Amino acid sequence: MEIRKRRTLTGFFIKYICIFSVNTILLVLFLFFILNLLIHMGAVLPANYMEQMIHENRDKIVNSERVAEDLLPVGSSYGVYSISGDFLYGNLKREEYGPAWQAYESNNTFADSGGIYRFLLRNNEEVCIIKYKIKTQATNEFLRNHLPPPDFCILLLFFVLFLLQTVLISKHFARSIAKRLKVLEEVTEKIRCHDLEIGDAHSDLREIDQVLVSLSSMGEALKDSLNEQWTMEKHKKDQIAALAHDIKTPLTVIKGNAELLSEEALGPSGREYTEYIRENAAEIENYLLLLQDMILSEDTQVQEAVIPAAELADQLISRAETLASGYSAGQISVEVKKSPFLSGELSCDVRQIKRAWDNILGNALEYTLEADRLQKGAPGICLPILITMEKTEHSGESYLSAGITDRGDGFTEEDLIHAASQFYQGDKSRHKKNHKGLGLFTASSFAVRQGGRLLLENSPEEDCGARVTLMLKLNI
Repeated sequence: MEIRKRRTLTGFFIKYICIFSVNTILLVLFLFFILNLLIHMGAVLPANYMEQMIHENRDKIVNSERVAEDLLPVGSSYGVYSISGDFLYGNLKREEYGPAWQAYESNNTFADSGGIYRFLLRNNEEVCIIKYKIKTQATNEFLRNHLPPPDFCILLLFFVLFLLQTVLISKHFARSIAKRLKVLEEVTEKIRCHDLEIGDAHSDLREIDQVLVSLSSMGEALKDSLNEQWTMEKHKKDQIAALAHDIKTPLTVIKGNAELLSEEALGPSGREYTEYIRENAAEIENYLLLLQDMILSEDTQVQEAVIPAAELADQLISRAETLASGYSAGQISVEVKKSPFLSGELSCDVRQIKRAWDNILGNALEYTLEADRLQKGAPGICLPILITMEKTEHSGESYLSAGITDRGDGFTEEDLIHAASQFYQGDKSRHKKNHKGLGLFTASSFAVRQGGRLLLENSPEEDCGARVTLMLKLNI
């Protein structure tokens, strides 16, 4: 993958910092313009309004017989003192009489709470002390009395808009980054799904392109490694399959000669040895069949078809009844509990499902028959195995649950954990000579391929043993 010339993350961040800074400056200028526009329209009085009005009415304040409040700006207060410092009249608060005169005597124009003093000497030798503040204020009396000063409102509006701008730009920046990281997510998802054909994926950021180059190189290396591993595994399977086929020839010879020997007039010991040969030859043949079945379960491709759940359930029930009758020569019957509310369809390879069902059923028949013989000491009419077909819900998905409950001794704690593992053989109640640890493993493999799973448990019902449920995902 070629690295194209693209922007860097540093440039990407600088771009958004510049956008943020320019927007902030424009926001300040806009609010400043709004404040000046309100002042120009007369809706807001400027900060120096009181000072200008006092300056304009100075002569009237100085020369009038008595200072009237309408000569002073709205929001200001005043007091008229005699030359000796006695308060004569005005609207200053009582507690302000003394501080205002002291400020006049010391020529201190700064009042408390950010106020300003203005001293005017009247012609009749009185002193008018005016207290006011330099601040903007609304022209409307109601707004002036119930809202903060306009400059404070403008400042508050700036902080609100500044925060809003910060959120919006941050979200836009996050979306831009997420959009550029999407290609990384897509590539990693392809690798997770074992699709190593990454192709010419790229981004407009140099650092992300460099990561994509690394992922592409890793994908190629992983692809080569997996291909090599797959070739080795296939070679091993071919060798095992060929070896299993080659063993059949000498095995057939052994079986044939054992059959011939059994027809000869042999003594008791000779017949016993011949029977041993025949039994063990059959055992070896059974091993070969299981080995071929294991290889087939790993290599067989899924051939999906859509089938109604009720129809598949009927086919599995019919197969169970047929196999049970043939396996036990009529000793084991089948008890069926089928839900009348089976609905939905399955997308599955019916052939593989039936093979999985046969493996589970074979185990159930074997342990039921063996348990009956151990208990009664001789073959007889065994208790029936239980077949259940119902619709269940699990993790928000719907399943056809096809369960088989045998009459054996049930699973041990170890069996419940490992029974579906390849080559696992329990060595307690469910360990039999012809149990190779492949039946449940093969069934589980087929179930998982169909989007389902294999559930192992012990039946809580009396006289029942292990319960194995094939859960197949439904398309509702």
